[in-house]
Formats: sequence, structure tokens, C-alpha cells
Amino acid sequence: MQPRAAISNGIITIVVLFFMLMVGMLLKARYRLAANETSLTTVETTVPKAIPVAMAVEPEIHQPRAYQDGDWWVLPNPELVVSRANEADTMRIRSGVKEDVFVLYFVDATETSPTRLQRLREQSTYYHQAHPDQLLATGQDALKFVTQLLSDYPFTVYTKWGRVPDSERFYAIVRIEMIPGKTYDLGELLISHGYASPTGQQTGTLPSNMPALNQYLKNLSRALSSAKADQSGAWALSSSPSL
Repeated sequence: MQPRAAISNGIITIVVLFFMLMVGMLLKARYRLAANETSLTTVETTVPKAIPVAMAVEPEIHQPRAYQDGDWWVLPNPELVVSRANEADTMRIRSGVKEDVFVLYFVDATETSPTRLQRLREQSTYYHQAHPDQLLATGQDALKFVTQLLSDYPFTVYTKWGRVPDSERFYAIVRIEMIPGKTYDLGELLISHGYASPTGQQTGTLPSNMPALNQYLKNLSRALSSAKADQSGAWALSSSPSL
């Protein structure tokens, strides 16, 4: 064999051996990969999955916002919510997690807004032709009076959940504990200060801790007479031409 032919055969032999070596290495690597996958599958099937455990959550407990006493529902721990819609006899109250607007039984407080012209006319007539601007100013004084009372002293709301016609408001009675152990009726206080008249919506029964209905009406009448005699609130306003 010539030297050139021998060299060519040697190169071919080397290439074939190198190719066979590469194939062997590839087959070996593939076998190891398959074995690893089988091992992982075996581990996954033999080791149980963790079972989710429900974590205990402390429940948020709200104190009951009202309890029933005869015909009345009592809101024992209410809070006044300051609102531009509040008036001396109409107030937004928070009890528990809910807010409601309550209108006082038995009384009608002086207006705070000029939007209800007919009511201003009626109140001007009632308070001896008082000027509407003076009535509105008195209404603002009355609102400040009520806001201060309900901010400084604990109070209780009594309601039958009777709805004011054509509104989302409810009638109620509010009593304020201005002296420990002694409560005062907010409606009666408004009348005695000349901020309201006893001409509001009435109800046939009163809460159990209040006087009998006839006695309560007499109390309101005495408060009115006292306010007139002392010229308190709206009773001190000068007369004016009719609206």
C-alpha cells in the first residue's frame, strides 16, 4: 500500500472511531436523564402532598346596635355624625356600623335653610311675624346647641322605625344624660330654649322610662310657656311684614 493511501485510511478510521465515541456518549447521557425522570416520578408518587390547613381568623364582633323595649327600639350607644343636612330636630346618627337619619317626634325646630319657603312662612306666622333671616339665624343657633349637647354628653335614641313620609328618615325620641343617672328630653330642651314648637309628629306611646303621654305633653306646654315668657330663641325676634 502506498503511503498516501495508508494515511487516508488512517484518517477515515480516526473519524469513524470519533463518531462512534460521540454516539456512545449521547446514548449514555440520554439514559441518565431518563433514569432521573423516573426517580423524580417515584419520589412524587411516594411522598404525600401537604394538606392545606385553614388558619384561624379572629372574627370581628360588633356589639348589637339596638335592643327592643316594648314598641320601641333602643340605640344605647349612638354617635352624632356631623352633616350639612343636620338640623336641630333632624340628625344623622351612627349606631354600630350603620348610619340613620332621625327626626324628633313632637317638635318642629326653626329652619336652617331658605330652600323651604313655605315652612319659613309658617314659622314666621307662628313666631309673631318674625323675619325669615332671623329665623334662619335662630335655626343655626339651635343646630349648634344640639350639636354641642350630643357631642358633650351621652345620649340614647328611641325609635319605632316609623318612616318620615317620602324620605329615608325615621322618627325618634332622643334623651340626653346631662347629669349622671338623669336624662333630659331633647325635644323639651329645644322648646324651652325657643328653638322649636311642639307641633311635630306625635306618637301614641312613649318609652318605658319616660312619663305618661299626657304628662309629657304638659311638660312640653310648660316649656313653651317658659320660652315665651323669657323671650328665648325665636320668641325674641322682632316682627316683620309678611313674606
